[in-house]
Amino acid sequence: MSEKSELMDAYDRLYSAAARMMWAQMGPHWRDEDEESEWPAAWRKAWQHLEQVLLDAEAALGAPQPGEASDPARHLISRRAPGGVDRPLTFDEAVRDWKQRLDADPGYLVERGKPYWDYYMEPGSCVVIPSAPYFGMIGIFPELFHRLAPGRPEVTIGPGAADLGAVAHEAADALRAPLGVTTPTPYPGGSPWISPVSRRVSELPDLPERFETLRRAAWHAAEPMPSPESLMGSLDFTVHLKTAVAAADIRQMLAGQPAPAWREEYEQIDPARHGVVGLVSGPGDEAVPVPFEEEAADWRELNAKGATPWTPKEYQRQYYPDRGEAENVVISATRALVFAEILDEFAARLTPGRHSGLIHYSAYELGQFLIWGIGRELRAHSGF
Repeated sequence: MSEKSELMDAYDRLYSAAARMMWAQMGPHWRDEDEESEWPAAWRKAWQHLEQVLLDAEAALGAPQPGEASDPARHLISRRAPGGVDRPLTFDEAVRDWKQRLDADPGYLVERGKPYWDYYMEPGSCVVIPSAPYFGMIGIFPELFHRLAPGRPEVTIGPGAADLGAVAHEAADALRAPLGVTTPTPYPGGSPWISPVSRRVSELPDLPERFETLRRAAWHAAEPMPSPESLMGSLDFTVHLKTAVAAADIRQMLAGQPAPAWREEYEQIDPARHGVVGLVSGPGDEAVPVPFEEEAADWRELNAKGATPWTPKEYQRQYYPDRGEAENVVISATRALVFAEILDEFAARLTPGRHSGLIHYSAYELGQFLIWGIGRELRAHSGF
């Protein structure tokens, strides 16, 4: 192996570990203002610097160019950038687009006095989804959050994901159809613009200097973090345990000791064959990961328990879940179309043979949007 290859590998590993540490904290607490933060100023400053180093590295790779293929490690792959230029849609651009559309959402309820005063669902302004199929749909949010975690290593999806991708795309079309969209739409996993290879985070100019900058920044951010052992024996909830584990791995790595750059939530999980969130009880109550085939079968079973989503053809009184009217979930047309796009992104990424390189730090804001933004809002309809 050449000296350059060794340097690129070392940079990739440290980048993965540093990005994983920041993602594991679950929220950007290092960005809090002084009076709001539970972290010491020195911690926040060190983490802000590390984040800037990671963002500067992404900027050095350059902006998407016309005609460039969509890289699963850096871009959304289910659609291209809006506008007249055919180019990839970055994670940040996708989040801005979705947020702008959600902020401009007029909603779907109007106040009417006929047949009596109440709020009514306006025809064509919303999609009504039976609770069981809806529960299957919202399961994609934690999975996508973990699959798009900055620092996640490269993976090629195995053949067992075929039906999981298919059922996700079917769910996306089920949200679109009541709103007049012609379905079925093309399966997003076969889009010709998706790159079969990803650009490495280490494909940078001045790599030796950037590696040294990353080393210093990662050390200063990881060094003050409590050890996992001390954290488990304390009432300190300002640092997540997974963050402490990641910081300990960085300290070991930078001290020249063996340490993993990435850890799955459970070591039994193979991201090419399993969902990456949680385990279930297997034979003899053994905890086992969930194969893609089982996830797809569970989702289809939920779909079989409810009707196809629809939109009211005339004004219909709103549902009141607190009065026991919880058999259906209603979301606005705008939210249904955004949700459909996210379902298609899930389907595209869970397509057999789909390869993604190490996820770049630019995916961080997308993950926050999926888990704390639209994901939390839509999960709240089912009590999660």
